Amino acid sequence: MLPIFSLFWRIAQLKDGPEHLPASSFLLLMITSINIAVSLIISVSIGTQPATTVATTILTNLAAQALIVYGLLSLVGKGNRLTPTLTAYFGCDLLLNLVIGCCITLMRLLGVDFMTTLALIIFFWSILVFGYILHKAMEIHMAMGVALAFLLTLVTVALGQLAVGQT
Repeated sequence: MLPIFSLFWRIAQLKDGPEHLPASSFLLLMITSINIAVSLIISVSIGTQPATTVATTILTNLAAQALIVYGLLSLVGKGNRLTPTLTAYFGCDLLLNLVIGCCITLMRLLGVDFMTTLALIIFFWSILVFGYILHKAMEIHMAMGVALAFLLTLVTVALGQLAVGQT
């Protein structure tokens, strides 16, 4: 499993792309499950929402991301790249969530709060990483990949909020 996380780290550094991941449905399922669990633990520990609301939001976001990525890949004739692309997408999201979790723990231990700064850094880094993944998977310009990642993030966050009745 360590080589896979090493590859996610390389993707998050914009050094490797999703094409280096195996097209394994089992790996995608495992990474998605771990991502859901880690996201749920972090969100419940820092937020005020009930776990069911948080879980609904997370599942809605991931499902919407998967459907939109499938649509985008199909649109450019690269539908066969879905599994490694989603594995990279959800794996890098998991990696970013682990970074957030470690930073939150460190902030609590040190008694400091730079949550807003951390959130902005992670947001922009994730947009860049997800844009890079889309750029590599769809064979489009990096700027287009970043723009699509930004729009994808906005849409999925909005859908997640709608799913739990928040506007």
